[in-house]
Amino acid sequence: MRRTTSAVGSSATELIERVTAERGSDAVTASGRHRHPRGHAEAVVTSDAPGTNSTTRRLAPMAVGALVMLVATLVATLAQPSDDPSLAAQQLSNNAAVADPAQAPPVTPEPTPEPPAAAEPTEPPATSKPQAAERKAAAGEQAAAPRKSGGAGEGRSAAAANGWTRAGGDEFNGGLSPQWSPYDGEGHDGQGRRTPDAISVENGVLVIRGDSEGNTGGMSWKEDQRFGRWEMRARFPKGDDQYHPVLILWRESGGQENGEIDFAETTSASPDVSFFLHYGSDQKYATKTIDIAQWHNYAVEWVDGRVTGYIDGQKWFESTDEETLPPGRMHATIQLDYFPDGGSPKPTEMQVDYMRIYR
Repeated sequence: MRRTTSAVGSSATELIERVTAERGSDAVTASGRHRHPRGHAEAVVTSDAPGTNSTTRRLAPMAVGALVMLVATLVATLAQPSDDPSLAAQQLSNNAAVADPAQAPPVTPEPTPEPPAAAEPTEPPATSKPQAAERKAAAGEQAAAPRKSGGAGEGRSAAAANGWTRAGGDEFNGGLSPQWSPYDGEGHDGQGRRTPDAISVENGVLVIRGDSEGNTGGMSWKEDQRFGRWEMRARFPKGDDQYHPVLILWRESGGQENGEIDFAETTSASPDVSFFLHYGSDQKYATKTIDIAQWHNYAVEWVDGRVTGYIDGQKWFESTDEETLPPGRMHATIQLDYFPDGGSPKPTEMQVDYMRIYR
């Protein structure tokens, strides 16, 4: 059954009046809309289109989640290092351009450590050759003195040519060895006098002088031995022929039996030198023409059954006759003997650079 207009209008009017009473509205218009009281802004009610509020409420959480995902993706992208070196370099360049050097904190350089102080040099303990020589002397050894060039070098020697082994001797570098006994008494065959004052060592060379009165000198080695080898480097400057320089092996007993070996004997004015092997009342000898004023090496080798003489490393005398060989021990002597032959002799000398003993 259709409602009449009047009925509808009556029902609508009653509904409006009831709602108005519940909301507390003072007046209702005929159109059914609330009339805002003058000056009451909060009484205005705005109605939205049907369904709008529920849709917004459903979509709002989804929008927020999408926004969060977008931000997270952007942050992760910026945090990852760029694969493009040029982009990385550009970013570093931009960062350097943005930095303000004036606002950067001052950089304090680290202190450079001082180098460690150098240790003060420590002097090695001083060891002097004289002290070493004294220790050897105290132990009963003879220290070998450094070789000097007083004899104008070494020259050719029998020791080097034959490989002899050094066993002793004197180089005359620091004076006379205590193994020498200078003569002090009558001269040869009672002629003139032998005195220690005639003996000196000058620049590593032994010098024995004879004066105008027949005063001269000589000396002997204190150690005797049976068999051995001896070599002396000597020269005999031209002088008076009444003086005879001589290098000798002399017998230990000093008697008249066999055993005198003059392995270099001459006069100071002679053009040659002689080797004499004395036995009993006889002798064997050899003579060689040389310049005796120059340095030469004179050597003698005495072994069982043989005596051999050398000049500058070359053999020039030898005897294997048992009757001529020394029967006992021998030692070396150096002498400038006086053989007067009328008139006062001219001052003369002989020189010896070394006396070496070999096995």
